Amino acid sequence: MNIRKGRYMNINWHRLFGLLLMDYLSNRGFSVELEKDLSLKQQYLDVVIIKQEDNEADLLGICDGFDNLASHNLLSYKSKGEALNFWAIEELIGHYVNYRKVIGRRIVKGEDIRLYAVSTRYPVKLLSGVSTKKVIQGVYEIQILSRKIRIIVLSRLSLAQRNAVLAFFSFDPESVRFALENYKWHKNDGSTVINQLLEKYSLEGIAMPYTMEQFQKDYIKAHIEVLDPEEILSKFNTEERLKGLGAEEIFSKFNTEERLKGLGAEEIEFYLEKLKKGKG
Repeated sequence: MNIRKGRYMNINWHRLFGLLLMDYLSNRGFSVELEKDLSLKQQYLDVVIIKQEDNEADLLGICDGFDNLASHNLLSYKSKGEALNFWAIEELIGHYVNYRKVIGRRIVKGEDIRLYAVSTRYPVKLLSGVSTKKVIQGVYEIQILSRKIRIIVLSRLSLAQRNAVLAFFSFDPESVRFALENYKWHKNDGSTVINQLLEKYSLEGIAMPYTMEQFQKDYIKAHIEVLDPEEILSKFNTEERLKGLGAEEIFSKFNTEERLKGLGAEEIEFYLEKLKKGKG
């Protein structure tokens, strides 16, 4: 829980959304800041995406709606239980004004900043109340005063690999499963974030057709070739390593001296006598 504008507000979904974007944009020349404090009254902006000075921006094949990222990008996120309405847009513009004041109007020009509002649900009242331009499926643009604001509707984006990072927040079980199977992690295996995500869906009463255990198994299967075989075998005891192998297959890997090593002379002589009698 956190305090925002004098009242308690659960921001778990916002934080998870920011964490996924932090991983997604980590190799595209952008850094991501979460819940950025823009005033002494602790008015938090959900996500700020900032172009890294020492890295070139990579927007090739980026998820729908983010193809026009600028040097500074302010993002407001609304989950399924929240409405993206005119008040939310006015708040976003207020954050834009505060952001320029905090950073410095001479340092960051208006054209260096872009505004995004990401919503799980389609904002009917908002988009029907202003002139709206459809950019691509699930992505729209509106003009409020001097600012263009890009609206990204998660429930209407095409289910494609490039959009896997956003499908995590679709609140649709099959889309979340698609995201789990198709999103490629950059910083780590993402198990901590995924655990929180699935737990949050469970708390919302949304049953996922894909458990954390299944995700981990599929992830290991997909990446097992990068692991050292000795490292994999070290996780199993001798009985587990030999399970399914016949005696002939096992002994074929050893020469005669290695096979007899550990046996006493009497045992070897007894076996030789047995072979002689068998021949007889």
